[in-house]
Amino acid sequence: MLENIKEILRKHISSTEKLGPQVGGSGHHGSVSLSINEIKPPVEETIDEKKAYRVMFSYTLTVVTEFTIYPDNPPHEDTYEKTIWVDRAGNVVKSTDKKCIKSNWDPFEFLHEDL
Repeated sequence: MLENIKEILRKHISSTEKLGPQVGGSGHHGSVSLSINEIKPPVEETIDEKKAYRVMFSYTLTVVTEFTIYPDNPPHEDTYEKTIWVDRAGNVVKSTDKKCIKSNWDPFEFLHEDL
């Protein structure tokens, strides 16, 4: 049953997230990598009168740039939870929106109080 679930998850996440080398508008280089943290055991359910497996999982996206320097400027890491339903053929038939459960980056830290 879903022996290749990790491959299915990687393919699904890759279709919804921009992974790999990136170049920003100013020409600076970076890269976004993926780590799958946890996969809960699949649960068989009926979706639209068809059998599918509900798979709950969490993953982390790590952004490394040319400015990433430990410990002062570590990589930007966001961890998400998401649920997908996969049919017996391994196709994703339904998914939830991702939910950010952890981040080491606060965009508001760069705002000045006088703005």
